[in-house]
Amino acid sequence: MTARRGLRRAARIDRPAGGGTRFRLFPVYAEGMPPETVEIPSPAGSIGPGPSDNRLYVADAAEKPGPYDPPTYAPPYRGAVLPPALPDAAGHFDHIPLDTPQFLAAHMFGSMRYTLDIWQRYLRREIEWWDAAEYPRTELIPLLDWANAQSGPGFMETGLWRNADGSTQPLALNFDVIAHETGHQILFSLVGVPMAEAVGVPFLAFHESFSDLVALIGVMHFPSVLTRLLTQTQGNLYVLNLVNRIGETSAHTQIRLAANQTKMSDVDDITLAPDGTWIDPTGAGRNQHWIAAPLTGAIFDVLVEVYQDTLVVEGMIPDEANAQGWTQAEVAAAFAELHQYFAQALARLDSAFDVVIQHARDTVAHAIAHVILTVRAEGLTFDEVAARFLESMLAQGYGPIMPAMLGHFLWRGIDPRPFLRFSPVAMPGLGRRRAELFQVQMSPRRPHCAFCHPAGTRHVANLIRAGHIVDTRGN
Repeated sequence: MTARRGLRRAARIDRPAGGGTRFRLFPVYAEGMPPETVEIPSPAGSIGPGPSDNRLYVADAAEKPGPYDPPTYAPPYRGAVLPPALPDAAGHFDHIPLDTPQFLAAHMFGSMRYTLDIWQRYLRREIEWWDAAEYPRTELIPLLDWANAQSGPGFMETGLWRNADGSTQPLALNFDVIAHETGHQILFSLVGVPMAEAVGVPFLAFHESFSDLVALIGVMHFPSVLTRLLTQTQGNLYVLNLVNRIGETSAHTQIRLAANQTKMSDVDDITLAPDGTWIDPTGAGRNQHWIAAPLTGAIFDVLVEVYQDTLVVEGMIPDEANAQGWTQAEVAAAFAELHQYFAQALARLDSAFDVVIQHARDTVAHAIAHVILTVRAEGLTFDEVAARFLESMLAQGYGPIMPAMLGHFLWRGIDPRPFLRFSPVAMPGLGRRRAELFQVQMSPRRPHCAFCHPAGTRHVANLIRAGHIVDTRGN
């Protein structure tokens, strides 16, 4: 049996109890889940009509002709607007009927604010917007006749998604999409960008990957999502589920998958032309979203690894169900048996599984935050991103499973070893067996770079806005 080491506690992000402002948000609108009431830390009464506050405001455009296209078409919107969402007498927005334009406005505002709250706590700092000098407040446009969503200097706007069956979904109700766009703004503000002429494929793909991860971690903060996650998977996170399906647009479709099988060798033929267009020799129109998939997939695999490891060391599943270090093919071959083990354990230990999922979420989120605060925009590579991620995992006490976590990146074709030092260490409880405990070179501290290259930031924002929502279900 694996020795019990006790539940490793990731640093918590405790929220202040009471006193905040309530919103109703759809965790996963496409699955038919009802809205959940959340509380953001802004004191009740501090958010005005719109909603609006000192950083965000909704302009519910009634006749906007199309999406913004900076610098020729940029905020502020000056046309007719719909009546604003109004707080109740106590300052909350959770009373607004779901079938009104005002709910769309409140949902978009609340989703962005909720995401910011989550990530400012993981990052342990307030995020100053990269474009605050020009746009002190970000404008939110909830509904355009446009099947996409985007953010850019001083704005975020969402359109109307049309499914293959003809049904539609306002993207303002898709928490994943809004959280993803918020992720772009966080990265611009904290990571910065290279000079415009030095912007390359890895940096753009990193932006997409980490914005997806911002959304994935965000949606895992809804209690109803974790409850449904356990119901869907019976505790076996290898199952396709509402968390690893990013930006669900129906019960069976999504914009991207965190749990994917993509390797770097599958996307190394995609290139970026000097004019900012993507060149895909297959003719399938692939771009940075596809290149991002291996990094997103590896980090999601680590989340499952931490979850699995905690279940094992806590004695919640037997050794026979311990898939740590297994190849993807081995997991697939034993899937039915694994699923049975998980289901039996979940039936006995329902509430404990929920705690373990939250623990894995917070552990990985702190590692993502560490990357955001330490990786350099100039010369960014997936290899260094992976090394910085593993650096945090080591600091959080995950040396014993470093070989497995490193293996997830290597399988994808991402190699952090040039940034790592290896030291063979005899692991307690393994007898004559030896495992490698990885000692990671500490990240160099870099200056805050949000405004180092403003022209580069606008250049990158324009490249990212082009075709943001693309269907990568093949990954």
